[in-house]
Amino acid sequence: MKAPITLVLTTVLFVPAGIHSGQPAIPGIQPFAEAASQNPEAASPLIVHPVIEPGVSVGPLKLGDTRARALELFPKKDEDQEWEDKCGTTLFWVDTENRNGHGDLSIRLKKDKVFQIESATTRFHTAEGITTFDPPEKVRNDYRDMAAYTLLTAPTPALGDRPLVFWVDKKKGIAFVFAYYPEKHKRYVYKIIVFVPGKNFCPEGETQNSPNWQEIPPYSLEPPKDLAMFDWQLTTGN
Repeated sequence: MKAPITLVLTTVLFVPAGIHSGQPAIPGIQPFAEAASQNPEAASPLIVHPVIEPGVSVGPLKLGDTRARALELFPKKDEDQEWEDKCGTTLFWVDTENRNGHGDLSIRLKKDKVFQIESATTRFHTAEGITTFDPPEKVRNDYRDMAAYTLLTAPTPALGDRPLVFWVDKKKGIAFVFAYYPEKHKRYVYKIIVFVPGKNFCPEGETQNSPNWQEIPPYSLEPPKDLAMFDWQLTTGN
């Protein structure tokens, strides 16, 4: 296994040194078949509940839990971070004990209560077994009637230099975020987001009222050409 690389990450966009274009967002393992053969529950005793439940929880952490509870379950380490943005407070926990390669968990809070949880680690998976690095087809087979969106922010080499794509089930309170893996010319699950059913969520620190947040045809994996041009204008300022 490759040496660990800590930060992956979100649109608060600090991209770690050592992650190059062409690598998947979380170094150390490869997307698709390789990830599917791994056991997402092979982790330290710190986390004993690995299931992601839409609209409810990621592992033992539940929506509505307090900041104190979040830090009890995911104690802050030297490599972990915390920041404020337009969506509130984010606790960024690096999964250093995951045998399948490091990932991370983003815990978003407002008024010291958890309102959104984002898993970008193979430690956690849905009841159907979907986890980070799985292919889009696996999601589409198990989740019907999802809307699709893209986030037109500056491209990030760690995420394949393409806009992120989101498949969202607002009624259930779950979203799957897809990054791009250039070597395979395919998208893969970058993270799974759990939020309060029927409520808006914050995609990568953006609000859903942002002009960067654009709806695209259901189950799309790339923005339409007109949005791609819009994305170019946003990132170049032209």
